[in-house]
Amino acid sequence: MSVFSRRADGVDWHRYLSQFHREHVGAIEELLQRIESGGRSPYSWLARAISESSTTVLDLACGTGGVGRELARPGRTVIGVDMSGFELTEARRRSPDGVFLRADARRLPLRDGSMQAVVSSLGFAVVRPMPVLAREVERVLAPGGVVAIMSPSWQSVQLHDIPVVSKVLSILHSTPHFPSGRSQPGLPSLFAAHGIRKVEDAKERYTYTVRTREDAERLLEALYLPGVAAGRISRAIDTLTETAGHRPVRISVPMRRFVGIK
Repeated sequence: MSVFSRRADGVDWHRYLSQFHREHVGAIEELLQRIESGGRSPYSWLARAISESSTTVLDLACGTGGVGRELARPGRTVIGVDMSGFELTEARRRSPDGVFLRADARRLPLRDGSMQAVVSSLGFAVVRPMPVLAREVERVLAPGGVVAIMSPSWQSVQLHDIPVVSKVLSILHSTPHFPSGRSQPGLPSLFAAHGIRKVEDAKERYTYTVRTREDAERLLEALYLPGVAAGRISRAIDTLTETAGHRPVRISVPMRRFVGIK
């Protein structure tokens, strides 16, 4: 049985994720490229955690390769790994010279100690179980290597977000969520158990701005909303679009960056 099989929340995550990444190729990368803090995207924040001297980097759950393009340097090999063949096809189109593998992140086709760095933008919010994933990261990471993980931070939203966000959530009758639930605060102890020491655990608040219907569509398209009917999503888009017609809707997107060293 897949570790993504139906969990206590009633979601068959294996089926849902397979369908989502078939129907919404590149949606998550587009969302993360659109949110910013000080003019920079979360991808650039994550990439800055990796030393220029790292010549072999693994991008875990790479999607369409947004992090890999931030990390690309002469003399550096970035290997993107993902389970979705649809996302990888688009990644190869966007980065014709990139190296991409379709593989299970829990059973990587890489030699022990072959990577000087491992990055993942959302992999630890999606791939389960986390201890298996952490053990595999430790296996492929060379001594002295760095792991950098970015994930949503479960901080409360800004006060000015609450009215519009509450209205949208009431229409959806659901909240966006991941297979991991809210277990991310356990990352330091999780990696410590696998010989990786925390060197940073930071948070950054980004902003997604809705000005047009397309902005609203891109936002809703990129959210994991298992079990939510298409009609509800369409009404939520209508609501965001109508509100943005009076003034831009700025939604806080708190992110977390964990960095560890082996």
